[in-house]
Amino acid sequence: MTRVIGISSGKGGVGKTTVAANLAIALSNFGKKVIAVDCNISTPHLTYYLGAYKYDTTINDVLRGKTEITDALYQHNGVMFVPASLELKDLISIDVAKIKRHVGKLVNADMIDFIFLDSAPGLGREAVSILDASDEIVFVTTPFYPNIRDVVRCIDVVNELGRKPVNIVLNMVRAGRYELSMRDVEAIIKMPVIGSIPYDKNIINSLALRKPVMKYKPNSVASIEFMRLAAALIGEQYEPSASVRLNQILDRFKGVFIPERVSVSDFME
Repeated sequence: MTRVIGISSGKGGVGKTTVAANLAIALSNFGKKVIAVDCNISTPHLTYYLGAYKYDTTINDVLRGKTEITDALYQHNGVMFVPASLELKDLISIDVAKIKRHVGKLVNADMIDFIFLDSAPGLGREAVSILDASDEIVFVTTPFYPNIRDVVRCIDVVNELGRKPVNIVLNMVRAGRYELSMRDVEAIIKMPVIGSIPYDKNIINSLALRKPVMKYKPNSVASIEFMRLAAALIGEQYEPSASVRLNQILDRFKGVFIPERVSVSDFME
């Protein structure tokens, strides 16, 4: 059975799309078929985070009735995806409320295991449409009280739309003095925290290189946690091998003395 999961957040800047892209790749490493749909119509970034940039048809065309969603499917880094247009003109005559109907055409198509709907942040019309279109919600947030309260507000909206499974992923975790712990977050939100992705400089570098960290540094601390998160979603356990753990230590040691540098040209297509 295909699981349609909205990847949402209470506000922008918490790494929602980073989680969506890398979690999709992590699930593909478990042999799962995943489709990621860029539903952040106004400010789309999913293709950038997946490292993909060659496509002609977008979700905008689908929502306008110009094509079927199955004709807007592409594949990159082991993940199928439906891109959104970067052109401002393609925002005209878009009805985001139709996303649910179109996504329904992907369910059970080609034995798909997961469909990720990468949402706009907050509680605008785009975001609420994804909360409604999803069977499950994963809220991505950082471990700070104001952002956690934003998630609580979003969960209230989910409950008004009809109760559905909700899970929390903490992102950019540094275990700092003023950060909330997983237990604290669960006590406030009253929903399970299924993953904690640490702050990792490799993610910053991977974004500059337009390559998901799961592909750029598959043995990094963040990548390992994405694998654990994927395992949690499918009810499995994941622990890295001894050689992977050794590589992590060496990578950290190397980073102390030889920081990796990224040039402006790395940002250009």
